[in-house]
Amino acid sequence: MEAACLASPDWSDLPADVLRSILELLECPDNLRVAAVCTAWHRVSSEAVCRISQTPCLLYCTEAAGPSGVGLYNLLEQRAYTITLPDPPITGRFVVGSSHGWLITADEKSDLVLLNPITGEQMRLPPVTTMEHIKPVMSGDGVLEQYEMSYYHGMFETPEQPTSTYHLDEYRETVYSKAVLSSDPSAGDCTVMLIHQPYWQLSFAKVGGETWNWIATDTDYTDCIRHDGWFYAVNIEGTVDSFYLNGSSIIHKRIAYQMLVPLKMVVYIVQAPWGDKLLVSRIINHDTECTFEIVVYKVDPDGKKLIKMTGIGDHVLFIGHNASLCLPLSDHPQLMSNCVYFTDNVLDSLFQAKTKKRDMGIYHFERNTVTNIVSPELWMTWLPPVWLTPNTSKRRFQLGPGAWNNGVRND
Repeated sequence: MEAACLASPDWSDLPADVLRSILELLECPDNLRVAAVCTAWHRVSSEAVCRISQTPCLLYCTEAAGPSGVGLYNLLEQRAYTITLPDPPITGRFVVGSSHGWLITADEKSDLVLLNPITGEQMRLPPVTTMEHIKPVMSGDGVLEQYEMSYYHGMFETPEQPTSTYHLDEYRETVYSKAVLSSDPSAGDCTVMLIHQPYWQLSFAKVGGETWNWIATDTDYTDCIRHDGWFYAVNIEGTVDSFYLNGSSIIHKRIAYQMLVPLKMVVYIVQAPWGDKLLVSRIINHDTECTFEIVVYKVDPDGKKLIKMTGIGDHVLFIGHNASLCLPLSDHPQLMSNCVYFTDNVLDSLFQAKTKKRDMGIYHFERNTVTNIVSPELWMTWLPPVWLTPNTSKRRFQLGPGAWNNGVRND
């Protein structure tokens, strides 16, 4: 009897619904630790849908991780982890976005591939050759050799200058700006919005779809988010356009008009938890190429003015090459309030200057100062570090032809 009482419990017999309810309330590192206990817990973990707001982590490359691994710095624990990723090696890709726990990456042919660093799943997006402004350049043997890009936009559809040609791996260096997802693609019915050249226009594609779809509106977009079924895109002058893509045709509404004077800056759009749309102006020093001031504006509901804010109170912003976020400190008490956590995404040097020291840090509104995210710095300059909101969910739908799962193409 005494021996039976002292015997270790069989944790694998814990009811799945009880375990699932616990997993849904955990941050990603704890979720992964639970999944490692036993096979039964691992299975339940892969099925659990997290119901709390995960804290973003910093994803970066290190020499120790090698070409197929990344470091992941957890802000809550102030601890670094190493994750091994599936092929092709991450150091041979470009990261053009981070959204809903997935990276939007460009491979050696500049085609875009979604990658979840936590689960290792991958999904291929439609090829470059289906984009509006691109024509394939084939060799005499019928092999794709280059991309030819024509220069026009929705306001003026006649080509404005001679076409440009790019080698397959060169295209991604100069043409992609940023991509965001409408939702978690592991749940299905996900749309990707892409800001791209020429003229930093917008195109979108369905995950599992076959083509990119051009939106023939404005130019010079710098950021995009999705909220309540609509995509919202902002350009360098502070113009905000909204798009509804789920009907038989695209619905376009302009909700703010050219309210910023273009400087050496990057403009982001953020959905605030209290309901407002915010424009975040990140001003870059011309000489040092570093951020020296960040200004936040509230978009007036009538779209005719911006209201400058002195700070964001008990909230925190995450900006960079990720989908821009504004999080309440009540859900993330370990973070610094009234601050902006930012990573480098100045397009002039983001992809071309691979050895450039990255413009990253924490901006404090009260003191108008920038401090380090972590010291000493953990990352190499390539790939440029990016914020990732961890996502442990695995795919729950069947991919279409041409898509990938864990690096294996389904053709």
